Amino acid sequence: MKVIYRALTRELLQNIGLSIAFLNAILIIEKLFKLSKIFASVGIDLLNLVLLILLLQPQLLIFTIPMALLLSILLTYGRTQADNEMTIFMVSGMPYKKTFKPAIYIGLIAFFFTVLMSFYLAPTGVSLVREKILTILAERAPLGLEEGVFNQGFKDVTIFVKEKPDSLHLKEVVIFDERKNDTKIVIAKGGLIKKERDNINLSLLNGKAYFNKGLTLNEVSFKEYIFRLSPNIDPIAKKVSELSLFELISKIQTEEVKAIDYKLELYKRFALPLLCIVSVFLAPSLCLIVGKTGRIGGITVGLAIFAFYYILMIYGANLAKAGKVSAEIGSLLPVIVMAILAFTMYTRIRK
Repeated sequence: MKVIYRALTRELLQNIGLSIAFLNAILIIEKLFKLSKIFASVGIDLLNLVLLILLLQPQLLIFTIPMALLLSILLTYGRTQADNEMTIFMVSGMPYKKTFKPAIYIGLIAFFFTVLMSFYLAPTGVSLVREKILTILAERAPLGLEEGVFNQGFKDVTIFVKEKPDSLHLKEVVIFDERKNDTKIVIAKGGLIKKERDNINLSLLNGKAYFNKGLTLNEVSFKEYIFRLSPNIDPIAKKVSELSLFELISKIQTEEVKAIDYKLELYKRFALPLLCIVSVFLAPSLCLIVGKTGRIGGITVGLAIFAFYYILMIYGANLAKAGKVSAEIGSLLPVIVMAILAFTMYTRIRK
C-alpha cells in the first residue's frame, strides 16, 4: 500500500507542478501587458523583467494553487480509472476513498501554503513590484526623453526636448501639463534630470510658466523650477489587494465608506485557502463523474468547477456591494456552496 501511495503522491506532485506552471503562464500574460504599457517609453531589461515576474508570483499563486490542486487530483485519479488501476486497487481490498489519502495530505500542505501567500507574501510582493517599477522608471527616465519628439511616457504630461547633449541634460524644453484642472505650460532654455525614489524631477532653468485659470492666463518667470513627474503606474498602484491583514482590519474600523470593499478582500483571503480543503473532498466524487474519460475529462470538469466558483465569487461580491447580503456571506458564498456540494457527494460515496 505504501508503494501505491508513493506512486500516487509522485504523480500528484508532478501534475500540480505542471498545472501551476500552465495556469501561471496564462495569468502572467495580463500582467505583462500592463507592464508593457508602463515601460513603453523607457523600456526594461530582461533581468528586471524576470524579477518583476517573480515578485508577481505570490499574487497569482493564491488563485492557481487551489485550481492546480483540483486539476492534479482529477488528472491523476482520472488516469487511474482510465487505465483500470482504480479497479485493481479496489479488487485488492483498498477502499475507494482511501486511495485519496495522498491527496488529503497534499491538500493540507496547499492550504497552509495558500494562507501564507494570501496574508503575507502576496501583499508584500505587490508592494515590492510597485517600488521596483518606480526605481526602474527613475533609472531609465533619461532614456525615455528623446530629443525632437513629443514624449508622452508620463500620465497627462507631454514633454518636448529640442536638444539632449547627454542622458541628464536638456536644452529648449517645453512641457504641457494636464494633471490638474488648470492647464500648465512650462518653457525653459535648459534642464537637468534628477532622480528620486517616488518621483522624477526636472530642474528647469531660465524659463516661463503659463497657468490657465478659467478665462485668465498667468505668466511666471523663473530661474529654476522643479517640475515633478509621477510615473504612470495606475495598473498596479496600491489597491485593497495590497494591504496586509492588520491594515485591512484597521481600514475596516476607520473607513466606514469603503468598509465593504475591505471586508470583501479580508474574507476572500480566508475563502481561497479554504478552497484547497473543499477541493480535496469534492475531487473523489468528481473523479467518478470523469470515469474513464481520463485526463481530458479531468481538465474539462476541473475548469468547469472553477468557472462556476468564480462566477459565484463575482455574484456574491456584487450582492454584498448592493447591500443585499453581508460582506461575510458575499465573500464566502462560493466556498459555502462548494462545501455543501462536496459534503453531499462525499457522503454518498461513503454510503
